[in-house]
Amino acid sequence: MIELQAHSTVSDGELEPAGVIEAAAAAGVTTLALTDHDAVDGLAEAAAAAERAGVELVPAAEMSCGHPIAEELHMLGYWIDVDRIASFCERAQDERVKRAEEIIANLNAAGVEVTLEGAIAEAGDAASVGRPHIAKAAGATEMKPFFEEYLIPGTPTYVPRRWPTTPEAVALIHEAGGAAVLAHPFWDLDDPQTVADLVAELDLEGVEVFYPSHSREQVSFLVDLCSERGLAMTASSDYHGPDHKMFSRFGAYETFGLGDPEVPAPPR
Repeated sequence: MIELQAHSTVSDGELEPAGVIEAAAAAGVTTLALTDHDAVDGLAEAAAAAERAGVELVPAAEMSCGHPIAEELHMLGYWIDVDRIASFCERAQDERVKRAEEIIANLNAAGVEVTLEGAIAEAGDAASVGRPHIAKAAGATEMKPFFEEYLIPGTPTYVPRRWPTTPEAVALIHEAGGAAVLAHPFWDLDDPQTVADLVAELDLEGVEVFYPSHSREQVSFLVDLCSERGLAMTASSDYHGPDHKMFSRFGAYETFGLGDPEVPAPPR
């Protein structure tokens, strides 16, 4: 089984990197990518665990990036040189904290009591802090209403992601010797033509075609798109840990018999 997106406690997952590998091996995963958000700190531990478990580990990271068509997009980088991408991840984490500080200042000005320290505590680490952690630290019991009032474009307290842009994220992955793959396009976007235009705009090696929330119709569209453009069709269950409310198991994606998951080759 191929699983090319999974998260550990280095970002927003529930298990340590070695624990992710152990869970993957127990589920029958043969090829795994640990793709923590803007972070590669768990890859050394994961590599050692993967060697013990007989799992092929693809060195990877998931970069959050900005684009006018969405609140946020995600770009997966596979076969990256860890040392070369580490400085990019560090800057992305710094940008994440600065954005959180701006959002929290706006919320405080709007009468919402929340602190950066509280948001970081919810995230477990400053490098992983984001809007859901800010909402929880503000006492929100339901994410959607709080986001709609304070944390999405058009609200006065919203702050957009400024760096990297989506093309910059692709370039950074290539600079680190990696293959750039657009993550879960229909998680972030609704319109197929918008997805097709985005893929045409970017210098990609692949698209995450098989994903738990992708419907048969969406998978069929992405299979055709990848075939037309010569892109790898990747797959993941986006594993975040056994108790996660949405992404709690490996093998959660469907291929619908429309194609086979692929591992992208690094660009030459």
